Amino acid sequence: MEELKDMCTVKNCKAYGPSPIPQDGNWDQVKNINQLNGLTHGIGACAPQQGACKLTLNIKKGIIKRCLFHFHYCTNTTAEA
Repeated sequence: MEELKDMCTVKNCKAYGPSPIPQDGNWDQVKNINQLNGLTHGIGACAPQQGACKLTLNIKKGIIKRCLFHFHYCTNTTAEA
């Protein structure tokens, strides 16, 4: 518990607002979810030899219009003698 007492708190500074994010060629400070627009995708690795998953989202005015999820399996091609 002593460690918690020594930690500093993270506060939101109202003078700066949220961090800008790139959207349609501009850097926007999104304050409401309905201001989110764009296409994003990423891939995450699972445990070794299990595979990976890829997620693609298309968002318009804060609503997910299309969500694509792909799971890629890994195969172990090495054989033990």
